Amino acid sequence: MNTTLSNPSHDAGARVMSTTTVPPSERTAYWLDMICAMYVKLDCDQPSNQPLYGDIAFNRLGSIDLTHLRSNVPRVARTDSQIRLGGEDCLLVQVQRQGRCMVQQDGRSAVVEPGDFVLYDSIRPYELLFDHGGHDVFVMRLPRAQLKVHVSNLEELTATTVPGQDAAGHLLISMVATLHADVGRLLPSSALGVSEAITSMVAAGLRGLPNANVVKASSLRTYHLSRIKAYVQDHLRDPELSVHSIAHALQLSPDHLSRLFRTEPVPLSRWIWKQRLDACRRDLADPRWREHGISDVAFSWGFNTAAHFSRSFREEYGISPREWRHGVLPGACT
Repeated sequence: MNTTLSNPSHDAGARVMSTTTVPPSERTAYWLDMICAMYVKLDCDQPSNQPLYGDIAFNRLGSIDLTHLRSNVPRVARTDSQIRLGGEDCLLVQVQRQGRCMVQQDGRSAVVEPGDFVLYDSIRPYELLFDHGGHDVFVMRLPRAQLKVHVSNLEELTATTVPGQDAAGHLLISMVATLHADVGRLLPSSALGVSEAITSMVAAGLRGLPNANVVKASSLRTYHLSRIKAYVQDHLRDPELSVHSIAHALQLSPDHLSRLFRTEPVPLSRWIWKQRLDACRRDLADPRWREHGISDVAFSWGFNTAAHFSRSFREEYGISPREWRHGVLPGACT
């Protein structure tokens, strides 16, 4: 489907595409065309209770593609099959303006509130789950090499929130918002310098994350850590999963497992619970699980008691499972 361009006054100087130009029955296909053209090949879900809407304002700034996106699409995903088609190798930085988003990639989940930003990578699967009711974000598409110069271990920093109250996060959203408003008056000779300044600010925020300071492991240790994490992900729903059961399955001693995780951000047992909590939080925000009770979701990911799950969830995220679900899926089962 061809996408037509408009140029509304609220995004002066930008190319703007909007679903308002097509009939409601064609909007999902049109929106997919739009986001695939602007970013990478993606799938999306249609809102359950209202017609889909969305608009994207696009500007090219040096080597950065800067887009302003507003929509009520609840879920966007990039899959292995889309990645295998090739041709799209870039990094995406999302700056949240309105609404809340959960970003999932590389076994991590990040909740992004207004003012925060987050990084995700086009060459590995990712999923974005947005608040019910709509969202407003800036998304910057950056060449990998441009950011790699400033930050070495980017694969460890995806799906990790850079808070808006941090200096880098606060400055970035102010810079991007100002630039978006004035980009039409920016001279081409200045665009490259501004894009480099934005890249430096993104890098500063990423370098402040805990995983940015993790020393790279030896190849053997990396191999064992990969085996352990893969085994955990494959058996995460098993309530009997433990350090001892993993050690037995992989023919390693429990002490060896503990030593391997000594330089990781958290111990192995804590990492297992974090993966389970992240999985539960994801499903509680997923419209496809709307009819399942909170306890059903918790038990499906290896928790044994609802009280333990609720207490752990609140300790991890500062909000109860019921409050989290009500915020992203009003009317869902409790």
